[in-house]
Amino acid sequence: MQNNFDAVRLGLALTVVLCHLAVLSEVPAFQPFLAVLSADFAVKGFFVISGCLVTRSFLSSASGREYAEKRVRRIYPAYLVTLGLAWLIGLVATTLPVGEYLGHPATYRYLGANAIFLNFLQPTLPGVFGQQPVPVLNGSLWTIKVELCLYACVPVLVWLCRRLGPYPAVGLVYVGALAWGWLLPCVPGLSPRAVTELSRQFPGMLHFFALGALFTLQERRLGPWLGGLTLIVGVAFLLLRHHALREVLEPVCYASLVLFLATRLPAQLPVGKWGDVSYGVYLVHFPLIQLFVYWGVFASAPWQGLSGVLLLILLVAFGLWHLVEKRWLRRSARSGELEKSSWAVAGSRRP
Repeated sequence: MQNNFDAVRLGLALTVVLCHLAVLSEVPAFQPFLAVLSADFAVKGFFVISGCLVTRSFLSSASGREYAEKRVRRIYPAYLVTLGLAWLIGLVATTLPVGEYLGHPATYRYLGANAIFLNFLQPTLPGVFGQQPVPVLNGSLWTIKVELCLYACVPVLVWLCRRLGPYPAVGLVYVGALAWGWLLPCVPGLSPRAVTELSRQFPGMLHFFALGALFTLQERRLGPWLGGLTLIVGVAFLLLRHHALREVLEPVCYASLVLFLATRLPAQLPVGKWGDVSYGVYLVHFPLIQLFVYWGVFASAPWQGLSGVLLLILLVAFGLWHLVEKRWLRRSARSGELEKSSWAVAGSRRP
């Protein structure tokens, strides 16, 4: 069986990049990206893959503490560096005098609020990108807090699967996540915009994550049927384009397609040999695109700007992986081995 998780994650990350490029720049040449690509599919695909791989991480961890440490080391170091990069971009792009920018309370509220994943409290920096179509500095970061909530659910999800069985447990989670989206419009006082925003927050993405976890727990049974399931559900999804059942089928359709591409392709795509840059691409692309929009690069030379910003995004993500992410993950692996050794020693001392 081939493992193309790195290639699929990079493909999903680049899909988000191109969709955001079209939205943030408003350049007519880039608008066809929105007709053929879907950032919504890409983000939900990330949640499916996360459910699969993070459940594997939990099952291979010697303890809950080791699992939690691995998740923190995977997410937080690169995330903090990205916040610092955005702060520096703000320093370059602000319309305020440097001294006023450095002394403005919002400059530090941005760092503080985003550092604890409350991005909505301060999504902008003072004097930065205020005249652009979207003034937000990094609109991709909202998914990280959802990821962390999903990580916290893994022990409970695995416990439910062992207690009830994998399929009933995931079915229960599936219905609960759908119910969240269905009940939100019934809440008094919520505007349609608030309903849309809350529907994609936790637990609105839990069923995508749970399907990835189910695949990890039942890979031997589900793997051989994945191609047929992808075809059948995909056709049904297209036929029900304007039907209410489409929302029910969407998670299964997305999950089966993403997992098929990641585990059932006949060839190994050698993307990972340069490093796992997908997380870095996802983190840094938004502020870098905003900076290019601020400079007017896309308006004057759209395709050269596209090439330039993609190259810069990949270079920054490459550096982020090799200088930050990989080093912290190595520390996590070493600490995990130490913890396993201590468990083995403790176990050998028991009567």
